[in-house]
Amino acid sequence: MDWSQDLEGKKCISTGALCEILGVTKQSLNYWEQQGCPKVAHGWWCIAEVLRWRGLVGPGVRTEGEAYELTHKEQKTKAEADLKKIQAATAALRLSEIKGKFIAVEEVNETLTDFFAVLKKSLLSLSRKISQEVMPFVGPAVARSVERVVIEIVNNALKQISTDGQYTPPRKRKTKH
Repeated sequence: MDWSQDLEGKKCISTGALCEILGVTKQSLNYWEQQGCPKVAHGWWCIAEVLRWRGLVGPGVRTEGEAYELTHKEQKTKAEADLKKIQAATAALRLSEIKGKFIAVEEVNETLTDFFAVLKKSLLSLSRKISQEVMPFVGPAVARSVERVVIEIVNNALKQISTDGQYTPPRKRKTKH
């Protein structure tokens, strides 16, 4: 009996020849076939496909388009590899936190609290400075009026900054002239 043939345009070898070349038993080949090893016909195997399936030559892994054809064992192995990649990325993120590449929430809160305290103080002093600058040009009464308007605007802005959620400004009162 001949040990090789061309079947379906592929160079194939018999089960006995494949067992001899790879140093395995026929039971091993039957098990491999159940696990998804490509077999051309009864008793005939394409040596190139078997070696690729075993990962001994070529990439050993099919393209993404063929991924749905993977056997359950191959799918499990691929999923485990993906899980390990995700776990490695998570561990790298935790390590970055530990090394200080990310800022702790407490530190951010403290820095922002200090910043907003300075901002509030500066904004509240703004109305007095503006009124002092415009007083020589418009007179004391108008300067005080400008100061009140600026104070109202600054206070509304500070309330808006300090309010959680959406800020609704108070309605303006009509003044009698």
